[in-house]
Formats: sequence, C-alpha cells, structure tokens
Amino acid sequence: MGLSEEDERYLNSKGYDWELLPDGAGSCLVIKGFSVDAGRYDRSTVQLMICIPAGYNDSTLDNFYVDPHLRLKSTNQYPHKANKMEQHAGRTWQRFSRHLPKWRPGIDSLQTFMPFVYKELQCKP
Repeated sequence: MGLSEEDERYLNSKGYDWELLPDGAGSCLVIKGFSVDAGRYDRSTVQLMICIPAGYNDSTLDNFYVDPHLRLKSTNQYPHKANKMEQHAGRTWQRFSRHLPKWRPGIDSLQTFMPFVYKELQCKP
C-alpha cells in the first residue's frame, strides 16, 4: 500500500521528512519533526502519523496520531478526545480522535486532509 504520486509531491513540496511504514493491511505515514503550537502544547515538534488504509483514497483518512504525546500547557492534560494510545508500526501513538465531516472518495486526499491536522495542532500549513 503506497501513496499516490500526488501525495508524494505534496509531502515533498512541504519539505517534510517522511516515511511510509507497513501496518497490517494498510500503512502508516510518519512525518518527522512536525511543528506544533508550542504556546498551546508542551513541546514544539512531534512525529505525526496518519494511517493509510487499504483502498485509500476511496477509503477515508480518519484520526491522526503523535509521538511523543502532547499535553496542553494550560492544564497539563491531554487535549479533548486525545487521551487514547494505540499501537501502530511497532510504536505507541497518542490518537487525536478527529473526523472530517465528509470524505469524497477519489477526490479527497492527503492534501485535503492535512489542513484539518494543521488547524487542530495550530501550526502553519
């Protein structure tokens, strides 16, 4: 299971250090050194992971994951709906349970999913 050429061009155009790791029937996209809002969270960079399901992009991208885990600076608590940990590609990831309102099969892609991630983590796209 791989990414489309369009997705790879998008990731490379952003200058991301990324890799695709096998995970069950799908794969995991891992972006290293992903910037997050250090004013909101207890660190400034994480590894960001997005599960790429078998059948993508007809299958939806859903949720995203970070490591190391993030806490809110203001409360030292995990963000809302981000207190579950999951195993993927041999590691423990903090799941941000976030869902796009509607996935358009064959149209939506990593490029349309990433702004959703940027908004949540408050980093610049």
